[in-house]
This record gives sequence, structure tokens and C-alpha cells, in this order.
Amino acid sequence: MAYTQYGAVVADNAEDLVAKLAESMADGWQPYGSPVSITEGFQVLQAVVKGSSNVGGAPGDITSDSITDASDVGKAVLVSVDAAAARTAIGSGTSDFSGSYNDLSDTPAMPTEGDAALLEAGTDLVAHIWSAKQIHDEISRQIAAPPA
Repeated sequence: MAYTQYGAVVADNAEDLVAKLAESMADGWQPYGSPVSITEGFQVLQAVVKGSSNVGGAPGDITSDSITDASDVGKAVLVSVDAAAARTAIGSGTSDFSGSYNDLSDTPAMPTEGDAALLEAGTDLVAHIWSAKQIHDEISRQIAAPPA
């Protein structure tokens, strides 16, 4: 079924347009497009239609099943009653991962802890983990005894 009737609602201001549209909608009309301002008096016009668009078929309530190009997952998200249901619909948050780095597999090896001698030498090519204290102590040592 297509739109069967076309019309226009004209008002002197936005508030009047809202009231007139409410009356028209009670009579089965639906707004079509956006309101526009017309004439030198700046009246506001809203196009209205009766019937339904050719896009989905029959008039009446539109449900997620009325959307012909939506996936089942998309439709499930549309009818989700809360965020948890929407996450379930898309499969989010359904893994058994504990959140701990230690529970992961194929992770890179963590660098080993370095010692003060390696830090002082400054020639080691292997990555190490240095504590803030070790770095502080080495900087203090270098400031106190600059190389000759």
C-alpha cells in the first residue's frame, strides 16, 4: 500500500503547528519530511500523508521484523530491554576470560629484572625491568661522580 493522500498543515508559529499537527495525527495523518517556513509572514508548513510508504508493506505498528534488511542480531539488539541483553545479543562479554594477564596464552616474555651493575655499565643489549629506585640511585651516582 502506498501513501493515499497528501496534504499540508500551515500555522503562524511553531506552537500552533504542534497543536494543528496533533489534530491531524488524531485524524490519521502523519508528518512527512521536515517543516519549512514559507511566505513573507513566515508561516510554518508541514507536509502530511495518509497511508503507508511502499517500503515495507501494510500500515500498522512497525516492529523489528518489519525491517527487511536487518540481520537477526541487529533485530535482537533493537528489542533488547537493557544493556546486558544487548551485549548478549551481539555475543559481547560471553567469554570465560578471567581478565588476568597470567591466564592468557602466547604472551610475550616479560623482561627480567636488572641489577645495579648492569645499569651502571650501561652496555647490556637485553631488555630488563628497572625499579624507580635503581634508576634514581644510578642517576644520583652519575651526578655525584661525573666521568673524568
